[in-house]
Amino acid sequence: MTTKVLVIGATGTQGGSVVSHLLSGEFGACDVYGVTRTASNQASRTLESRGVTVLEGNLTNAERMRECCADMDAVFGMTTFFEAGTDAEIEQGITLAEAADDAGVARFVFSSGGRADKAPLAHFASKAQVEKRIKELGFEYTILRPVFFMQNFATYHGEELANGRLSMPMSSDRPLALLDATDIGKAVGMALRDTDRFGGETIELAGDNRTPAEIATALSTELGHEVTHARPDLDDYRAMAGDEMAEMYDWFETAGYGSNPTADAEAYGIEPNDFATFLSKGKPFQSAPPGV
Repeated sequence: MTTKVLVIGATGTQGGSVVSHLLSGEFGACDVYGVTRTASNQASRTLESRGVTVLEGNLTNAERMRECCADMDAVFGMTTFFEAGTDAEIEQGITLAEAADDAGVARFVFSSGGRADKAPLAHFASKAQVEKRIKELGFEYTILRPVFFMQNFATYHGEELANGRLSMPMSSDRPLALLDATDIGKAVGMALRDTDRFGGETIELAGDNRTPAEIATALSTELGHEVTHARPDLDDYRAMAGDEMAEMYDWFETAGYGSNPTADAEAYGIEPNDFATFLSKGKPFQSAPPGV
């Protein structure tokens, strides 16, 4: 039996990973449909060449999302606050979830954020609101909560890393949970293949837990020159990056993702990459979507 799956953000890192894993055949036969905002660009054409049906749509357009969800067996959804803020992110997620429910979709997998319901941060609370609505609706859901993406070191620190510096407003010995964003696709594939085990579950998703000092050491080896961690003053970082990012790093320092953030992945047999494996893949600085 072939499963029809709608993938949101199919040209991005998360959605692209879902597409690749579903097309691999490892998780059964899938017809993959990808939603993008621009169906005529090169990324969309590349998807089509791989056998993906590309659909153009905006997550806040409820009618269009119902059309995209029609006849689908499953939907993978994700949101971002970087482009238009947390209110828009809530609208995106709830509009998609309600459209999927209206269209009779049986399975919904949502990529949220680690500790979304516990961190006192606006861009975590927004995802928690989407989670709440998903749980109220009539389909079987799986919520994945990825932590800080390993790809973020290239996206946000690439230039300074070339100069031997990793600036993070955290103690050098304070662990930070990490995830290779491309492992989200593996988790989605597993959730769709094994609905008995993953149905109705909320899963914190991390592959490693490393301090800034350990991250800098690993990057030193990968880049072939010494990288050292520097801890900027939080107020100086706030002036540069804004309140939300400063509060996030303060939360990483004082609470964070817990003492054993990889426990859920281990319990569900997901086996995401640790940081060393991520770096050894040969593409440590692949692009990542804004987010954590």
